[in-house]
Amino acid sequence: MIKRATLAALLPAILLANGCDDASKDKANTAEAPTTAQASKTAPGANELDKRLAEIRAQSTSAKIEEFNQLKDNDPKLLQKSVVAEVKKQLPLLIDDATMMSDVSSEGNTFTYKFVIKGLPASITKNEEWRSNMQKVIIKNYCSNDNRVKVFRSLFPDGAVYNYYQDNELVYSWKAQPSICKE
Repeated sequence: MIKRATLAALLPAILLANGCDDASKDKANTAEAPTTAQASKTAPGANELDKRLAEIRAQSTSAKIEEFNQLKDNDPKLLQKSVVAEVKKQLPLLIDDATMMSDVSSEGNTFTYKFVIKGLPASITKNEEWRSNMQKVIIKNYCSNDNRVKVFRSLFPDGAVYNYYQDNELVYSWKAQPSICKE
């Protein structure tokens, strides 16, 4: 999301720099100033910027633009979809020695995590004390005062489901909702 915000802030400047032609300038002045293409070859980070601009142009298909135009104001679906896609790019993530986040998804305004547990006996994951401990950890993380987590909660107002699987079987599931953070 931070990359998108930065890009959104830089995009108008990039487009202006690449798309403006001031015909009233003297040709001598133009010859002295490096072109945008020349500057991009020497400017640090310009190559990444050019790549990102090419990605933006490539994703600006008629279908994507039509999908965008169909969105209503204050409709979080596109951003929710983007969050899921960005997290999926980072998966799998090893949370600790016994837990790996293997997938994420969203349905409506609910975000869903899929965790895989390995190396723990089934008797532990069926134990009420383990489940209570997991719930406390979930609440601590979900109710964090970190601004990114606050944005996440507002983006998925129906909460987040935490599903834990062991041997391809769902052994624990708990849904955290914003209302638990007010307690």
